[in-house]
Amino acid sequence: MTMRGSIDVLSHRRIVGWAWEMDAPDVPVAILVAVDRRVLGRCRADLFREDLAIEGIGTGRCGFALDLPVGLLSPRQDYAISVRREGDGAHLPGSPYVLPATLRIVPTR
Repeated sequence: MTMRGSIDVLSHRRIVGWAWEMDAPDVPVAILVAVDRRVLGRCRADLFREDLAIEGIGTGRCGFALDLPVGLLSPRQDYAISVRREGDGAHLPGSPYVLPATLRIVPTR
């Protein structure tokens, strides 16, 4: 099965993107987001996005958004975020994505 998609927003609090299965264009993709083997969350790629509809990507109902709880990911740490299809573990194109730290501790001398 051929999956297309991308991540549009990647932060320590939110992941937004789209996923579309070309062989089953009307079936929402079940998404699993993880760091290493720790699952951060699950969602379905079934949100309507006009930009995708205009591009002819299915009916445009292949967007997803996953809000992460405060403190789940430390802003002081880098992460490799994997975004996969839940059924078979196939990665979204470009996954894993690097989420860099947004706060750095600078040692004083």
